[in-house]
Amino acid sequence: MVMEATPSPQNVGREFVRQYYTLLNEAPEFLHRFYNKESSFVHGGLDSHEQVTPVIGQKEIHHRIQQLNFRDCHAKIRQMDSQTTLGHGVVVQVTGELSNCGQPMRRFTQTFVLAPQSPKKYYVHNDIFRYQASVSCGKMMRFSMMKSQILPPRQRKSNLIM
Repeated sequence: MVMEATPSPQNVGREFVRQYYTLLNEAPEFLHRFYNKESSFVHGGLDSHEQVTPVIGQKEIHHRIQQLNFRDCHAKIRQMDSQTTLGHGVVVQVTGELSNCGQPMRRFTQTFVLAPQSPKKYYVHNDIFRYQASVSCGKMMRFSMMKSQILPPRQRKSNLIM
């Protein structure tokens, strides 16, 4: 008798990301099916200073997803990381670019906590989405120079940006 091993967090994350962003593109009206009555959903808008209140529960999440008016969404996933978390869950962080309704691509970060329903079935317990502001090298350089001007010479041990 061969025992099937529990999938690794990397495999769970990779398969979840494939399914989630495919559905976002092809049938976003069904995204709420990844969530349940205990799920929490935050979708930050283009204003990075905006306070966003999470919505709780599958029905409320479905309503919020409808308000977001996802149509013709295209995602370019740049990176996906996942690891095991409490209670055999999996935390998944995704970075990439997203276009909705034919708009230009915008950088985003999305973090999911997947909670197990059975050994190979998960639901989204937490979902936090944020668009990212564009950061240019010039801004990072100015911060680095500013920091080096603040510290006394004996404390300037490296050029690392903190």
